[in-house]
Amino acid sequence: MNRIKHGLKFAAVGGLLYLLGIYLIHLGGLDFTSISDWWFRGILVFFVILSIVLQKGKNNGFLSFVEGFQLGMATTCFLAVFMTIATWLYCDYLNPMYTENYEKEYRALHYEKMMRRYIAEHWERDTITPGAIDTIQRGLDLNVNNQVGELFTTAGQVKSNFLHSFFWGIMISLTVALLARNVKEDE
Repeated sequence: MNRIKHGLKFAAVGGLLYLLGIYLIHLGGLDFTSISDWWFRGILVFFVILSIVLQKGKNNGFLSFVEGFQLGMATTCFLAVFMTIATWLYCDYLNPMYTENYEKEYRALHYEKMMRRYIAEHWERDTITPGAIDTIQRGLDLNVNNQVGELFTTAGQVKSNFLHSFFWGIMISLTVALLARNVKEDE
């Protein structure tokens, strides 16, 4: 029960900081830069590490791998939920145009990539034909409709955020628990 309370406390603070951070990033006009990705990763890494390291300090430097991993996973589980809730609040209430703007940014980025690829493959032509532009646009539409379209909805953002949080939280918990364990445990 102590581990759950410990993880919940760190995750609640982390979730609130995540929401505040993504909102401030939005206010700064930096929604579609790598800053929001790094903020997400930073919150996750910082709070999982902090929960494990502080518990080790409370135990006078002793922490078994299992205890460290359990603490990390408790924090990860709650943090994934809080970050998912923060994503939902952000997409539906704080920035309701986010998913629409995200799709526009995605389309602009991938249209440019697809156009460069087309030009590289058909470099002998001096001009790009209207048919080529239509073909590239249709290919992009197919990609969005059949592959990544769910990411441009609030539900898709929430699901993606939860899965990323949980996966990276497991990796961080394993790594930090392994590094923070008491070395005498292996003897």
